[in-house]
This record gives sequence, C-alpha cells and structure tokens, in this order.
Amino acid sequence: MSAAEISILLVDDDEMIRECICAYLEDEGFSVRFAASGEEALETIAAIRPTVCISDMRLPGMNGVVFIGKAHLLCPETGFMLHSGLAYSLSDELRAIGMTADDVFLKPIHELSTLIKRITEIAAAGKKS
Repeated sequence: MSAAEISILLVDDDEMIRECICAYLEDEGFSVRFAASGEEALETIAAIRPTVCISDMRLPGMNGVVFIGKAHLLCPETGFMLHSGLAYSLSDELRAIGMTADDVFLKPIHELSTLIKRITEIAAAGKKS
C-alpha cells in the first residue's frame, strides 16, 4: 500500500505538534487530517474513516483512551496509535482492540521514520483483513 493510499487522522490539542507532524506526514505522501480534541475527532473519524488515527493521550475533555474506545466503535477498521508526553502502558481496553506497545510513541518523537514504519505496518495489516 502506497503512502498516497493511507489516510491519517492526527488528534492533538497542541497546535505546534499538530502542524509539525502533519507537515512531515504530508511530505511523506500521506493524506492527513487533524483534530484538536477527542470530541472533534469523533465527528471527523466517522466522516473520513481514516486508515490510521494517531491520538495524544492528554486531550481537553475526554482523554486518548476514552477517545480511542469510542472511535473504534464508530470505525473498527481504523488502526490506532497513541502518542504521549508521559510513559504509558496500554490499558486492557486498548489491548482488546488490538493495540500493542508498538503503537505507543513518547513525545517528542525523535525518529519520525519509526512513526512512518508503524503507520505502514498498520495499514498493511488492515488491508489483509
């Protein structure tokens, strides 16, 4: 699957982080949309049905875990990743929807190539099902 075939929703309330990650992903050829909150992202995810959704852990309103749980119900074919400023061990709820430790990235992401690698792995796995 080429980057152009992979759509990404980035959920982060920090505008600078959103802009930097979105610009990098777009430069790599991905189609990228963003949201600043879980509530905004829930509206967007149902409309665009992205291949992959990358969510911050700490969001205004609902946190990343709550958002991903609700988003998965709306769009179970989407693969989810989490990025956080604090070390995070996956909850049982996130493990139950198929997330692994490979889907959690600590901010700041120093090697964005690892993010790209995981996005393409998730997309390829989804394409098989």
